[in-house]
Amino acid sequence: MGNVSFQPCKAPAFSMDKCKVNMGSSGRIPSLDGLRAVSICMVVIGHCSKTITGLSNGAYMFLGFVGAGRLGVSIFFVISGFLITTLLVREQLSTHTISLKDFYIRRAFRIFPGFYAYWLVAFVLALLGYIQLSRSDLISAAIYIWNYVPRSVDTWFLGHTWSLSVEEQFYLLWPLILKLSGPQRGKWAAFAVVVTAPFIRLGSYFLLPSTRPRIGMMLHTRADSLMIGALLALICLNEDHLRILKRWVSSWLIPVVAPCFLVIDTLLTMHFKGGYVLSIGYSLQNLMIALLLAHVVFYDKTILGRILNYPVVVHVGLISYSLYLWQQLFLTTNNATFSGLFPWNIVCAFAAAELSYYMLERPFLRWRKRFSNVQDNAAPRQHIPSERGVEQFAASASA
Repeated sequence: MGNVSFQPCKAPAFSMDKCKVNMGSSGRIPSLDGLRAVSICMVVIGHCSKTITGLSNGAYMFLGFVGAGRLGVSIFFVISGFLITTLLVREQLSTHTISLKDFYIRRAFRIFPGFYAYWLVAFVLALLGYIQLSRSDLISAAIYIWNYVPRSVDTWFLGHTWSLSVEEQFYLLWPLILKLSGPQRGKWAAFAVVVTAPFIRLGSYFLLPSTRPRIGMMLHTRADSLMIGALLALICLNEDHLRILKRWVSSWLIPVVAPCFLVIDTLLTMHFKGGYVLSIGYSLQNLMIALLLAHVVFYDKTILGRILNYPVVVHVGLISYSLYLWQQLFLTTNNATFSGLFPWNIVCAFAAAELSYYMLERPFLRWRKRFSNVQDNAAPRQHIPSERGVEQFAASASA
């Protein structure tokens, strides 16, 4: 198919005067960086809790609730679907098409440097005999198919690449679908994935028993976590839908009910396990995360918004990708060295993340501009009413 034209809705999406989005001086959305910080802290606490000795059962139980790493990953997924879709729609509004080449270049410069640096370190440690990794582990992680490769033994040091594989597979497919379908039909495609995902998970469980250990990891069984974020971004293109959404998420109850539900979600998961998670668990979890995300985006001056915008919290969100990569080396009982002992393992994880962010991520983000042809103002303003809001809002996705 050729270029897909798109006629904007009668009202602008994400115009600054309507959405009241508080943009930071860098063009990012601080509330979302703060939400990323919450996500990565859940992962860090969950992994680190296993390295702390001498705690009471009550303390371990509390850390288990706070450190629900699977919830943290789900939050990452919803944010990713939301921001990537916003970036793609911004490009389509500006140029009347989506350049897949430029999109993949941007993603490669954003993701590959940090990831392959970590992969190389893991490879060297395996060669030296410090950690155990098979050839299959290394290859499946390197080409982002970890989540689809059966394995009899869990490999910790590359185990977190399952979520990176899900995201890369999403990046490979969703831009093409959105380019061919356009935002309106793309919205229905996203909605279809969100609705059918529970049935796909249950079908995989009963019809394909061999896939049961990976149901929470495969793209086709977890895509709804990403697609509900994409659906949220597409809903906001329509003024009427945006108005309804903002009214729904304006209540102060959202930042109260959503965290309370996520605690209940953890209890239900512990008690009912797959019977709850695969049927309605993931779906309810995704919905609550999406509502919370919308709340902090549109109403960032609330108490929760101010917390998420606090500079230290924002910074943790900025390094969250690097921290997610490198914490796997340190926050585990499989690391018997000094760097695996609490609390030094947390210090080492953050130090490695800071080094990766400043020495790899930021330089490559600057260099990628030389290889991408997408311009911020690719179309005259009179052709796209108030697209400045869309561009500013999407800036965080490209950063």
